[in-house]
Amino acid sequence: MHLSELTHWLAAPADFAQGAALYAQLGHSPVYRQLFALGETSYSRQLLERELQALASDPAPVTIAPPPAAATLPPTQAHTDAPELLPLRARLRGLRDERSQLHAQLTAPRLSEKDRGRFALRILVLGDQVQQLLQLEEHVLRQGALPPGPVVLADIDDQGELRRRLDNLVATRSKVRKNARRAAELPALEADITLIRLKLTPTTRV
Repeated sequence: MHLSELTHWLAAPADFAQGAALYAQLGHSPVYRQLFALGETSYSRQLLERELQALASDPAPVTIAPPPAAATLPPTQAHTDAPELLPLRARLRGLRDERSQLHAQLTAPRLSEKDRGRFALRILVLGDQVQQLLQLEEHVLRQGALPPGPVVLADIDDQGELRRRLDNLVATRSKVRKNARRAAELPALEADITLIRLKLTPTTRV
């Protein structure tokens, strides 16, 4: 698929299925591909246009290697007794269980478009969190401990801390929108704001 076809679609983004096909060929995220394959909602259209616009701005393909499986580690390097593995794997199971439940609920016959879009966004967030935890698990297996550094946003569950960060991010976004030279910061800010709002919104069971 040529960049010219992507540019043509962005000029008149009417056909969602065509845009989804473009992303399936050019996009890098299997989670987004799965979401767009589910069909059009107001949420998925907004995400599709945003992701295709990003691809048009930087069309160079990016290959993301999946984290190596723990079974490929030599016995001398696999820290299978590291205490950090138990909570990591417990959280992984919880995230995967929630993601499986949401996938099943997406096909409920009386599910509203709003809830379907909200569930799909939550599935995206869960997919990102699972990948982050898999990378942490791999690091612990190799090094015997978690990597140093600040706690990432996806790992924060305290409601007060999430609201504090949300207020700061919203204020920062307002400043960035007024400064054209900082426009490149907007996508990351929007992603963090969306993630926090999803974490602050309880999932509705169907």
